[in-house]
Amino acid sequence: MHMLEREMPRAAEARLLLRDGFERDYPRGSVIGSRTADGVTRRGVDVERVMSVDHGALRIEPLHRAGWGRAGVAYGPFKRENGLALSVYLLNGHNTSQIEIFPGSIKGRLWRWALGTVGSGESKRILFKRMARWIRSEHTRRMVRRVRWWLRLKAITKDLPIPSIHNENLAVGWFTAPVPGESDSLPEGDAFVMHALGAENGELWAQVGDAPLPAVRGVQNVPICYVVILREQGAAYYAASLPNAHGLAAHPDMRPLAIDPFHAEEDVYAGVHQPVLGQIGFRAETRVYGVSVAETPAWAAWYGTAHAADALSGGGPLGESAAEAGGAWRAVSGEFHRRPQGAAGNEATANIALLQPEGPSGLIHALIEFDTPDAGAVGLVWRAASARDYWILKVGPRESSLSVVEGGAPHTVFSDTHPTLPVGMPLSLQILDDGRQIAAFLNGALRFARRVEDTRLTGEVGVGVWADAAAPGAHIRQFEAHPRSIPIPPALDHGAPWQRQGERTVIEETFEGQARPLDGKLATTGNRTWQRSLGIGHVDVLGNGTARVRASAQAPNPGRTAFTVAWDTPTFADLQLDMTPPGSGPGQDEKFRGGVIFWQDEDNYIVISHYFGDDHPAVSTALFTHLRGFEELYDAVWANCTRHIGWNAPFSLRVQFDGMRLLASLNGEPVLFRALSDVYPSIGPLAIRRVGLLANWEWGDDTGTTFTRFVSRV
Repeated sequence: MHMLEREMPRAAEARLLLRDGFERDYPRGSVIGSRTADGVTRRGVDVERVMSVDHGALRIEPLHRAGWGRAGVAYGPFKRENGLALSVYLLNGHNTSQIEIFPGSIKGRLWRWALGTVGSGESKRILFKRMARWIRSEHTRRMVRRVRWWLRLKAITKDLPIPSIHNENLAVGWFTAPVPGESDSLPEGDAFVMHALGAENGELWAQVGDAPLPAVRGVQNVPICYVVILREQGAAYYAASLPNAHGLAAHPDMRPLAIDPFHAEEDVYAGVHQPVLGQIGFRAETRVYGVSVAETPAWAAWYGTAHAADALSGGGPLGESAAEAGGAWRAVSGEFHRRPQGAAGNEATANIALLQPEGPSGLIHALIEFDTPDAGAVGLVWRAASARDYWILKVGPRESSLSVVEGGAPHTVFSDTHPTLPVGMPLSLQILDDGRQIAAFLNGALRFARRVEDTRLTGEVGVGVWADAAAPGAHIRQFEAHPRSIPIPPALDHGAPWQRQGERTVIEETFEGQARPLDGKLATTGNRTWQRSLGIGHVDVLGNGTARVRASAQAPNPGRTAFTVAWDTPTFADLQLDMTPPGSGPGQDEKFRGGVIFWQDEDNYIVISHYFGDDHPAVSTALFTHLRGFEELYDAVWANCTRHIGWNAPFSLRVQFDGMRLLASLNGEPVLFRALSDVYPSIGPLAIRRVGLLANWEWGDDTGTTFTRFVSRV
């Protein structure tokens, strides 16, 4: 609380230089060269005319030909200086967008598209009804482009020796040019990059020199505010999103994620660039809600937002000397001496010096340097309670270790040897710690090839530097430690991501009572009766406080089947469904397709369901939209969320929907956000008349999902 109170006045000092809120609509192909509301010209590139502006946001559609330098918006140039900050608030179309081998044939893809979600037990006569509705729909205009895209994907991936190419799908930050070069390498500059991670969805990278630092693994498809604050040399990276979003701070705070101490280009451009969108022929569109550039005088020191920092240069002992931020150094073991090239250990015992900032540190960074291949080791200390209790990362020219010391006893968590590090060259050493997970990085690379989940000493605030008992030729400098979260300055704040939770339970179903079909059952509370609104399958109440889709691996549920109850608040519903996938492990041919439905009428409804089975390693939560009588299967939007769903493992899905905007969460973590207008710009809000649960069709039918609780709130 003290840190929040102290930082808020400093953050308020930011001075706005640019704000683009995309207030005016622009058709496809006319964004580049247009002006913001303040008269700033939008630069960048739109080779295929895939960019437009509608509903107060920039829209980027999938490219036919993937690659950097083909779609993106830029602003500038700006002169690099300490505290020059960029904030971009956007929803990436799909964090695991990539070009990968196109499955099946074009003929088979067209037949599947024509059938839509018709399952194995449904009559193909539905095809004729679907095609008649398609001819009358807006989708006909999109289909020619979609088929051309499929043909290109098939052509470029038929001989791929590897599973995928173009795994990086988004870059946000400061760049050396308004348009990146058309190459496979990442655009030059201080920028975030989203990397497709398959079953774990996306991995958020921060460019550190020439290397991408993998800051957050498993980023879900939710809106994110990216902030990059420049320095005369390098930059600091931050990000914010919804409460409980994996790896990110909850707005109005932002989480420090990385430090780049290397880039020094004088002229830079703020920008958002997209080389690829969608996956295996599914389309998804990115929405950029706002771009801001501001000067932040309060963060104009070289260490920016750090609550403890010191260049560690000069002369004399470090102990009891004043740091540039965070108070006075305390030598708790041995002693450091300041030198022109940085601090070095000076005693024949282990040397530790600490600062005591007001709260725990979430990002610690320093430059280390070795004079010879035989130099001693240096490192970082954090979560320190005393000289006998702390975490420590040690790096020497040939080996590294990560340890926790408790009661004076060290416990090595990771250790390894590595090729001899270069001498006479500054190396970037940093720790990322959210209080639960710790990751160590050297020049942007993840040390030990893994992260550790550990909460020991998590609330302790001591942070500092370490040097070996005899560490000749090893120096550490430019030390900085940042809080785990920092308020976003108002000049960089584009508002909170949409979220709305129901406050009052209207309907609850606990599936109590004797065994019977769910159809016709009175809900446990709410005085509503269940009815089958879609399909020909069944859900049975089992008499033990659960319900189950009437299906098995040998006899799957016949296509999409939904059971609903009446709903009296057409503008909002908050649904929670607790369920368990079928099967006890792989190799049983089980398929999980359970989910929820928001229903206006038989021509207008949306479905949020899951995909899990033996046939693919990913587990996904997906949105299917059946609107104006037609459902475009390949406009489905999903997020891969493997860590939440497993064989015979209960979990909770919660979805809020206001007729236009939708947010889905698994076990309390938001995983998928979308507005219907993000998918179809011309669509209006749905009126929610019924809500319920379902067994969906998604490349296979459900084989027996179990439901334990359904709750609807308003």
